[in-house]
Amino acid sequence: MTSNALNFESLKTSGISPEDAREIFAMSEAEFFEKILPLAKTLREHAFANEISFCSIVNAKSGACVESCSFCAQSNTYKGAQAPVYPLMSAEKILEKAKEAESFGATEFSIVTSGRGMSKAKEIDTMVDAITKIRQETQVETCASLGLMSREDLQRLKEAGMINYHHNIETSRSYFPNIVTSHTWEEEVATVTNAKELGFQVCCGGIFGMGESVEQRVEFVFQLKDIDPDSIPINFLNPRPGTPLADKHDLTPLDCLKIIAVLRLAMPRKELFVCGGREVNMKGYQELMFDAGASGTMLGNYLTTEGRSPEQDLALIRKNGLVPVSPHRKTKGASHGTQEAAKETC
Repeated sequence: MTSNALNFESLKTSGISPEDAREIFAMSEAEFFEKILPLAKTLREHAFANEISFCSIVNAKSGACVESCSFCAQSNTYKGAQAPVYPLMSAEKILEKAKEAESFGATEFSIVTSGRGMSKAKEIDTMVDAITKIRQETQVETCASLGLMSREDLQRLKEAGMINYHHNIETSRSYFPNIVTSHTWEEEVATVTNAKELGFQVCCGGIFGMGESVEQRVEFVFQLKDIDPDSIPINFLNPRPGTPLADKHDLTPLDCLKIIAVLRLAMPRKELFVCGGREVNMKGYQELMFDAGASGTMLGNYLTTEGRSPEQDLALIRKNGLVPVSPHRKTKGASHGTQEAAKETC
């Protein structure tokens, strides 16, 4: 790695190259902690000062999914998986979950549903009603993760006042066919593109530790950079019983820190949320995720697994002198002076 690659002034706008990322992934723990961790923390502080965002989700419609995604317990394809199965919650129930999330510190609330995509008019009506109620009765930012969506249905949600749309591309283009067989990587990207063109704040990321090579991790990072979402959720595989990846345990806590840091160094000003799988993969290293460059995390439970208690994560940020703010209304660090207009990823 060249000395210029580690120069803060050059990194804070353009970021590292794929070759730099490969070198970081190959570093020893001692070299990584000496050279990379302090730089990643500095870049995060430059972009976001001491501000951290907390998102929370509700699994508003669970199971019975026709898609084949090797990591997911909600697919009908994997008969041994044990995710709960229930239809879309009512707007009132979703509002109740949003208020609960707000009460324990979440600043963004995402409505997540199983299935290829939400297309039934009755379900879209429920979503519109829920978003309207959340905006009227809470202060949390509204978000949804509803699968592969048409522009027309996304437009309805936009008109209802939804701010953010979340849609992961899961992994690199080259590794995607090993993980998902029921739709294409290009279809994932098309949904993200539609949401961006409609003016949503877009949250787009994926899952690491599904058997991909280091080279494919680098590929994934820079494909995300090309897609240019507003925020990136970083998930680490938490293997689910009954799925094809049930026995996959590829990541060490150091691997997780390197992934976060490489994303921060590649995209110095992006929101990086550390989400699913951090408890089982990072273990005691979770306290270093903000030093590695994360600017947010998920409070509470995930789709089909439990997270840490909100009190634990709130105590962690207080311990480190950090303060929670809404993810797309925050001041981008003292050096930027004012909030950028309107500007997330699982």
